[in-house]
Amino acid sequence: MSTDQIEIPLFPLPNVVLFPSVMLPLHIFEERYKSMINVCINDDAPFGVVLLKGEEETASAIQKVGVLARIADVERLEGGRMNIWTEGEARFRIARLTQQDGCWRGVVELVDDRPDVESDVTALAHEVGELYREAYRKGLQLTGERPGKLELPTSAGDLSFMVCYVLDMDFQEKQHLLEMTSVRERLGALTAYLKHANARLEQQIHQNQIVETARGNGDLGRPGEK
Repeated sequence: MSTDQIEIPLFPLPNVVLFPSVMLPLHIFEERYKSMINVCINDDAPFGVVLLKGEEETASAIQKVGVLARIADVERLEGGRMNIWTEGEARFRIARLTQQDGCWRGVVELVDDRPDVESDVTALAHEVGELYREAYRKGLQLTGERPGKLELPTSAGDLSFMVCYVLDMDFQEKQHLLEMTSVRERLGALTAYLKHANARLEQQIHQNQIVETARGNGDLGRPGEK
């Protein structure tokens, strides 16, 4: 293991792609992960969250880029089960996988974004923020829910990670965004995705309005009624 590599326990999950600076709640119930998480709690050490492609936990199914998760809070439950709240830290790329006591471990190298032109990133971050706010408003219009306080990260990188995490998209698409090492490229991909998402939401709103209008027309009564 070289000096720029570290070894960490891994938590492969089939339906989760974690991003840096994002909070992730997890319910820990398997014996092997109870032990792993307790060690991380006692040592104040992170573990790695990685996407598992499919349901079978094999080396080839574990995606090679993940995110360090640090435990921020723990709720102890009966039988040693736990609810934990974790915060995503740095990304990593797995150089080597091993197994120990039923758990995967990885020798990993940390991954960071390469420098981008600041003006390009600032403009794209503003556009992504506005498109996300638009999607949020349209989503509330569809569900009828009351709006909450929407606060977006001021950092372009953190904004890109937050939006990647919350958007309803295929997990392989999220994994592809996680593996990007350019904030500009990630924001550009999100801009295209959010424009399509807002168009779909607008279409759904329009369809709902047609249905409501039709229902209203149907309340006029049957011919001949007074």
